Amino acid sequence: MESDLASVQRAVTVILNLSLALLVGASAALLWLRAKASPWAQSMLPRLRAALLAGTAAAVAAYVAILWIEAASMAEVPLPEALPAVRSVITGTHFGLAWMIGAAALVVTGAAAAAPPRVQTAPGTSAIRVLAIGVLLYSRSMVSHAGAAGDFTWAVAVDWLHLVLISTWMGEVLVAGLITLRQLPGNTSESRSDCAAYVEALSNSATVALVGIFVTGAVSTWRVLEVPENLLGNPYGAALIIKVGLVLAAAALGGINRFVVMPSLLRALTQTSDAAREASGRFARILQVEAIVLIAVLVAAAILTSTSPPMAS
Repeated sequence: MESDLASVQRAVTVILNLSLALLVGASAALLWLRAKASPWAQSMLPRLRAALLAGTAAAVAAYVAILWIEAASMAEVPLPEALPAVRSVITGTHFGLAWMIGAAALVVTGAAAAAPPRVQTAPGTSAIRVLAIGVLLYSRSMVSHAGAAGDFTWAVAVDWLHLVLISTWMGEVLVAGLITLRQLPGNTSESRSDCAAYVEALSNSATVALVGIFVTGAVSTWRVLEVPENLLGNPYGAALIIKVGLVLAAAALGGINRFVVMPSLLRALTQTSDAAREASGRFARILQVEAIVLIAVLVAAAILTSTSPPMAS
């Protein structure tokens, strides 16, 4: 039963992390496009609001499921019999405290996502939503391996920053590949200019996030493994190697888009020819492949979260 629960927990963790990434990516796109007046930018706003609602709904379902699974695991009972243990987990464990903090942040995120369009794109609402997502992500770091020594340590802070950055990278890739760049900006110069500005903002943000991911990942790896020898011969090290390999593959795809495809896309957006359609399609396809690789990264991360580091055994 323990093995089955661990598998279910990993699957739900992937869904939760994917939902949180979608929330971060859609929030970033809204910040970039909310003040744009072009037809293309305005047509994206309802889609981004729908993405926020979908991400919130999926996150709520996964978040409740994680609590239920944790209760079943702690009580050592099957999932259908876990209800009596849920209250004990919430009121009597550190996991329950972190879960309640995250649940409150998720409620605020959902309220911001469900607000009327005019309210939702207001600077204050955007700030509240971003802050709430940040608190929600911090609650996840509180129950990670980094939280073993306390909730407010440099280890938790680094883990939280790593989670924020990888959610930003993955969310922006998902939103761009599946929503914003699947539709060409049209022939108006204003739309093409807004699309070009969006692509540049996306690329710059993803580059900063990627650099931060490698730095925070290296710090966390050093903290957990202590010596390079602990990377080999154990399940944690194997999952970490796979995760790093997948991140490098996704980074390579991002590099191709930034240094090879993006310049031609930006040039094409200054024209009204079929070149823009070709370049935009190529850029979006690479983003979609990158998103698939990043989903595999989330799977590896979920395995890492539920696997004890070698120094803990």
